[in-house]
Amino acid sequence: MNATLVIVLSSIVVLSCAAIFSFWIGRRDKSSENWTVGGRSLPIYVVAGTQFATGMGGGVLVAHIGIGYSAGWSAVTYNVLYSIGIVILVLLANWLKEHKFTTMPDIFKKLYGEHKIMMSIVTFLAIVVPFGWLCTQLVAFGSLFSEITGIGFTTLIVIFAAISLLFVLPGGLTSVAWTDFIFGCLMVVMTIVSGFYVLDLAGGWSEITTKVPESMISFPEGFGAVGTMTIIFWVLAIFPGALTNQMSYQRIYAASSPSVAKKGFIIAAIVGVISGFWASFMGIAIFSMNPNLTDPEMASGWFLTQIPLWFMAIYASFIIATIMSTVSSAVQSVVVNITTDIYQSYINPKVSENKLLKLSRMMSVIVIILAVLLALYYPKALGWLVATYAYSASGLLVPIFGGFIMRKSNLLNAKGAIGSMLSGISCAAGAQIIGTNIPYVAFGILGSLVGFFLFNYLYRDKNRVNDLERNTKEA
Repeated sequence: MNATLVIVLSSIVVLSCAAIFSFWIGRRDKSSENWTVGGRSLPIYVVAGTQFATGMGGGVLVAHIGIGYSAGWSAVTYNVLYSIGIVILVLLANWLKEHKFTTMPDIFKKLYGEHKIMMSIVTFLAIVVPFGWLCTQLVAFGSLFSEITGIGFTTLIVIFAAISLLFVLPGGLTSVAWTDFIFGCLMVVMTIVSGFYVLDLAGGWSEITTKVPESMISFPEGFGAVGTMTIIFWVLAIFPGALTNQMSYQRIYAASSPSVAKKGFIIAAIVGVISGFWASFMGIAIFSMNPNLTDPEMASGWFLTQIPLWFMAIYASFIIATIMSTVSSAVQSVVVNITTDIYQSYINPKVSENKLLKLSRMMSVIVIILAVLLALYYPKALGWLVATYAYSASGLLVPIFGGFIMRKSNLLNAKGAIGSMLSGISCAAGAQIIGTNIPYVAFGILGSLVGFFLFNYLYRDKNRVNDLERNTKEA
């Protein structure tokens, strides 16, 4: 048996079992709430599993192992920063669950009132991040497996994208979340198995330490081996991204209770940090065996060429599960924005539940087709999609958390939110064009903060302010 046949067979087994489970879950409840927010009934282990699996993505298999290869334990630092951002979100859990939100724009509607321009901007900023994730994950899958199997890049992406619909169409977020949980369990098992395997392949830890620079593996220096400026960049980029990713908010909405959401996210954060140790260890071990790779992100691919077919079959399933969990989650998130925040809000407010479900499934197909076309025809230009994370954070972070902090002040207004978002986006764009050494997302967030206070003050409703002052005096 050759590598291609082994990977195809293992993929069929894993994806078929997961797809059957997805259809079974989807048939249990066919309501629109089940599609959009998982019926608001997900148990703690599913919340933890889907949050971990979605956030892990293909990046930990390529980029994070690459960080370990070039900078030792620094991948742990990256994951710690991301996990802290995830934990901060639990501070909003009670409020988010109390108001039964469905998407990111619902938060703005509650804080700032109804305003079409504001809702349109928020919807766009909420969509671009998961759509960017979707495209880059497809490219990552096609690039990695085309080299291993010899199957064409285009063929692999089209097949993988089509299969991803099997995890979205049956039940929306419910089927996505439950299959994510299954994939997450597979990921945890495989990190343990692959960790022990590469340890044996490299000759043991003592052998590894003799072949890598001390700066990569020493404590605590190894956690900062990537460099101070890079860590500063991570702080400015990872926190805002983690705090404004709609896919994370959806998992809070879908939890059965605020307590379940909090515990699930904390578990996901802990497992995420552990996955950082795994990625760093894998990179360090691979460096000890082959320190001459020109690109650190080739470390994961090189490892695949060193393992026997039986282990390649298992490891390939691990990769597929990891990427699939992110792809299916991204598709569902984008579709919910389109059907709920655009179609139902502005085009057909009286749409029936059955029609909304049919539209959701149809839009899932359209979204995945668009993502495939972008991945196929502009694979080298997908780097700009990474910028969507920065622009989304520049526009959304301050209005969400600033609005949450001031939600009882009655001083918030839609024009203030619009001014904050546009100020953040404009400052980020200006800094990117100038080419500053400091990540442009930092200028975006600062600009958004200034705009938040300035425009909320300029457009404040004086009648509401007077009512607030009168009520305060009476109290």
